[in-house]
Amino acid sequence: MTNHPQQPGKYDAVLGGQNQTSEFAAVLGGIEGVKLRLSNPDPQVRIASLQQALNYGEMGLDLVIRALNDESKEVKNVAYGLLETRIEAKVKEALIIFEDAQLKSAVGMDYRTLRDLLKAGKWEEADEETARVMLAVAKREKEGSFGIKDIDNFPCTDLRTIDQLWVKYSDGKFGFSVQKRIYQGLGGTREYNQEIWKKFGDKVGWRKGGNWLYYDEITFDKKAPEGYVPRWLWMCKWGVWVGSSSRFLWVSSLASRLVNCNI
Repeated sequence: MTNHPQQPGKYDAVLGGQNQTSEFAAVLGGIEGVKLRLSNPDPQVRIASLQQALNYGEMGLDLVIRALNDESKEVKNVAYGLLETRIEAKVKEALIIFEDAQLKSAVGMDYRTLRDLLKAGKWEEADEETARVMLAVAKREKEGSFGIKDIDNFPCTDLRTIDQLWVKYSDGKFGFSVQKRIYQGLGGTREYNQEIWKKFGDKVGWRKGGNWLYYDEITFDKKAPEGYVPRWLWMCKWGVWVGSSSRFLWVSSLASRLVNCNI
């Protein structure tokens, strides 16, 4: 504690810019000042206060944990980033609850297995789990494949959860939204264009030497090209080989669905 209550301490923030005179400046001292700023309606003010909160021991840590429930997604993500390397039991418990809450589904699908596989970097198993849960959500387990209408009507909530998991745990390298960006960047639309489709296959590593790869030729590795996975159904173990034109329809339809779902 400082001997001068009107002077800012080591971790205190001061209201009032450089153009303000000292008589108009107000010291927001200690944990109470952090609490006040964390109630500010501006998310950027709350974010700036999170790191400072950790300077105030258990009370500050509790404030960061509480921020996992903030109304702002950005604030939540910053709080998560500050907590994910902590070892305290209450932090680990809070993160488990937070992570589970992010796995939203319109049909009650459990995405914890997919999350855990991706978190462990088990890309092949995660790819198979992606196929499994997507078939289950669409009620296409018996058929083992999708019709175009199934993709067009796939729940946005579930599609967003699956994509966010892939993007998060691959550091932005894999995921449906990544594939969509690449496909559309090449000029791809819902209309079939053989040259664009081949370029897409070459770009994401699904073709080699001018030929489309079979499932057993796939190398699941984080060093793979951007957008390499998920491959989910079009070259998988679930059934017979699917022709290139059918795979194109799945990808182009999925890209359209992502746009409609704002993903």
